[in-house]
Amino acid sequence: MREVISEQDLQDRISKLASIINNDEFNLKRPVVFVGILNGAFMFFSDLVKKINLPIEIDFVRVKSYEGQNRKEIKLTKDLETSIKGKHVYLVDDIIDSGHTMKFLMDKFLERGAIHVTPIATIFKENVVIQDALCILRYPQDSPWFVGYGMDNEDGTGRNINTILELDGK
Repeated sequence: MREVISEQDLQDRISKLASIINNDEFNLKRPVVFVGILNGAFMFFSDLVKKINLPIEIDFVRVKSYEGQNRKEIKLTKDLETSIKGKHVYLVDDIIDSGHTMKFLMDKFLERGAIHVTPIATIFKENVVIQDALCILRYPQDSPWFVGYGMDNEDGTGRNINTILELDGK
């Protein structure tokens, strides 16, 4: 394994990202909901929302789209408890890989009346489904598997590592 980004660099980049959001929302004055996608986004989500200086609502969803490193059918296994109708939603995930999971949730939230849904991820891999997102790191689609900072290994371990590591040979 190789460290991709240090804990301090992660926090610095999250502060910059939060500043962008704070400035945008301050000017637009609209109701805001941050939605974390469990389980992977929990560390990034927590660090990000602590730096948001706006009145926000917080909720979580859980979506199952992987078995190990293999993609499968997208299923919503924990839904929102907060109404998003007439609100701006920031949808926070650990990684946008193929983009299908993020697109699935964005479409669902817009159908429920969200004014706008902005995707945010720790890692954004180039894909054809989601063209852009607020993110900490960008990679090409064929980049390796990552672990740490909420992202897990095939056996479910590694989420508690406070940096992001690239797995060798994946």
